[in-house]
Amino acid sequence: MVGAFVWGGLADRIGRRQTLLISLSINSVAAFFSSFVQGYSSFLFCRLASGVGIGGSIPIVFSYYSEFLAQEKRGEHLSWLCMFWMIGGIYASAMAWAIIPHYGWSFQMGSAYQFHSWRVFVLVCALPSVAAISALTTMPESPRFYLENGKHDEAWMILKQVHDTNMRAKGYPERVFSVTTIKTVKQMDELVDMGDGTAWHQKWRMKLSALFHQVMLA
Repeated sequence: MVGAFVWGGLADRIGRRQTLLISLSINSVAAFFSSFVQGYSSFLFCRLASGVGIGGSIPIVFSYYSEFLAQEKRGEHLSWLCMFWMIGGIYASAMAWAIIPHYGWSFQMGSAYQFHSWRVFVLVCALPSVAAISALTTMPESPRFYLENGKHDEAWMILKQVHDTNMRAKGYPERVFSVTTIKTVKQMDELVDMGDGTAWHQKWRMKLSALFHQVMLA
């Protein structure tokens, strides 16, 4: 929950892709160290840091993915994205069943360092995050983020890249990206005009109402 608050606001400042890379990297590094640390307090700290990284990827990945989708296909493809959370749960359960019971995989270096099979399981569970980082390095930034920050040329180039990729996949590589004007989506703060004399609870109610209307009209 803490990670969601921190990373969600950061994604609006430095970009969805960059924030996802940072949060996933924190998750991967913390998970890697948590499989090797010996003390309970240090293990707890590493798992907490890993959770903060996971908390960043959960809200951002939906925004990042949806901003590449056409409105009529958004619900369908976001449902497919949600399916991967269940696949991840199956992966974690399968790895636990396959790895943890093998006590013979453990070893120790003197009396100070012990490495048991459950630590292998913790290490293996970090692999999907590493794979996501590798895949994300080949992906572009969200075009909507560029538009909201006044970088129209960068947004246009990404939309052209998406168009050309889709047309090649459909067998029409000769089709030219003909969009010359892109309508910039207004920020939520622009949709809500509040004076300085407005009470704080009224401001929050108006913001939540505007956010609700945005979600319903998306």
